Amino acid sequence: MFTLDDLKSIQIRGKQILSNFNLENLQLQKTEIENQMNQPNIWDNPEMAGKLNQKLTRINETLNLPNIFQDKIENLSISLELEDIKSTQTIYDEIQIFIEDLENKTLFTGEFDSEDCFLTVQSGAGGVDAQDWAAMLLSMYQAFCKRQGFIYSTISINLNPEGGVKNALLEIKGENAFGLLKEEVGVHRLVRLSPFNSGQTRETSFALVEVLPASIENSSIEIKIDERDLRWETSTSQGAGGQSVNTTYSAVKVIHIPTGISVSCQNERSQIQNRAQALKILKSRLFALEVQKQQDLKSEIKGDFKSPEWGSQIRNYVLHPYKLVKDTRSGWESSNPENVLEYGDLMPIIMSVKNSKVQNSN
Repeated sequence: MFTLDDLKSIQIRGKQILSNFNLENLQLQKTEIENQMNQPNIWDNPEMAGKLNQKLTRINETLNLPNIFQDKIENLSISLELEDIKSTQTIYDEIQIFIEDLENKTLFTGEFDSEDCFLTVQSGAGGVDAQDWAAMLLSMYQAFCKRQGFIYSTISINLNPEGGVKNALLEIKGENAFGLLKEEVGVHRLVRLSPFNSGQTRETSFALVEVLPASIENSSIEIKIDERDLRWETSTSQGAGGQSVNTTYSAVKVIHIPTGISVSCQNERSQIQNRAQALKILKSRLFALEVQKQQDLKSEIKGDFKSPEWGSQIRNYVLHPYKLVKDTRSGWESSNPENVLEYGDLMPIIMSVKNSKVQNSN
């Protein structure tokens, strides 16, 4: 039978979980965003205003969690006093579900977790096999987006005429897109029978995945780009798959001369739009570089960089001589790689990595 001790226990557990949300910092963010929203010219930029409004809504929802929890505890306490066993059990079960949901939410309290993101797939060691592997990974992330209800668009893609993808950049929009996909940062290793040689020998291929937050506007680190430090190049856009090929010179590439960082963008129809998108991505990459320099939030933004080659992989995908997907960080594994690669069933892996990080930090 449920007792007062049980009530106190679940109350303590809930408060401990709520303490992980850093509510004081969220309150400061709320005040800052409200000040921005009160500016008379805020709606001159509807996209930014909309994003600020969405972020404010998410913050308010989080700030209200302690009140919701306290209401549930009070209802449970009243039911317990009335000795209503059935009602007490029902409310207790509801609180348990609420607390489990809170625990999941605590996995997305990073500074940029709620943001949209840019995801890059780059082929590594392994020649044409590696470029085909990069194309498989790109398809996997597109399938994942569809499963999650995320919206994605191809910012740039560099195809190999013989097959596969040398590199590709996606913009992904959805709830906690960055918070989820940042766990994919690193080297992905594939073992299979090669479809690109007559002997069909077993080959090992590598590809690198990088993920950046799409918006860094509310960060304490300010990134300023001097136009004199930029070199621009233009070319015709390169279509992929069922996409139409834009034959005008709308594709752009910007090179940040001091760092050597380059960004290509070809998804928009006009060169002006592609230039704006390229600058946005460049700003995120320069931001990540600055964060690495400062050693602040390094794992939040980019993770530890790994070259795309043997021995540095975060995940192995084996299609021959047996079938296995195994994450080297959390130990999660499955004998059904098709479910991951073809259908984008990544959530169990991503959540296993997040929970593994929590356990290792305790």
